[in-house]
Amino acid sequence: MAEKENMVAFVCLNKIDLTSEEEILEIESQIKPYPYRVLYTSAVTGTGIAELKEQLKEKCSVFAGPSGVGKSTLLNAIQPGLSLKTGTVSDKIKRGRHTTRQAELLSLDLGGMVVDTPGFTRLDFSGLSSDELAFYFPEFEELSGYCGFRDCKHLTEPRCAVREEVGSSLNPMRYEHYKYFVNELDQQEAY
Repeated sequence: MAEKENMVAFVCLNKIDLTSEEEILEIESQIKPYPYRVLYTSAVTGTGIAELKEQLKEKCSVFAGPSGVGKSTLLNAIQPGLSLKTGTVSDKIKRGRHTTRQAELLSLDLGGMVVDTPGFTRLDFSGLSSDELAFYFPEFEELSGYCGFRDCKHLTEPRCAVREEVGSSLNPMRYEHYKYFVNELDQQEAY
């Protein structure tokens, strides 16, 4: 959705203090081929907070992600005077809980603004069709020119350069997400 809106996106993996070294290596192997910058952060230990501040400085940014990942906690670490309401990690389910109830635009002392948004459990693909989805996967762009068909959706078409690169230059998990999203959009369009 960030690509559709022409926004510069980066991935912030928070609560890195709760992961083992082996888990971090597995995460890195899965997301390394993604075409986005990745920051590892922990509001508890301070890991990555300075780098995150630099990313937000003098920009208008949006924190978006699933409920309970620590968006508000990170913002409190960036600027402690914000005193945003936060929750704790549940002992039972070992995940954070939903605490932010509405989007709020916040001014940062370091310059810039940030929107703290409520978490979500599902992406909203309103205004997006399955035919245009591939345009918002930047790693498909160059390969698409080598597909056998100009209108290739990269699913079952013969001579699809995108599919041929899955597992090589394209992350298989990212491609699986693409197929899942195409299917979801096709179902939405059918209704």
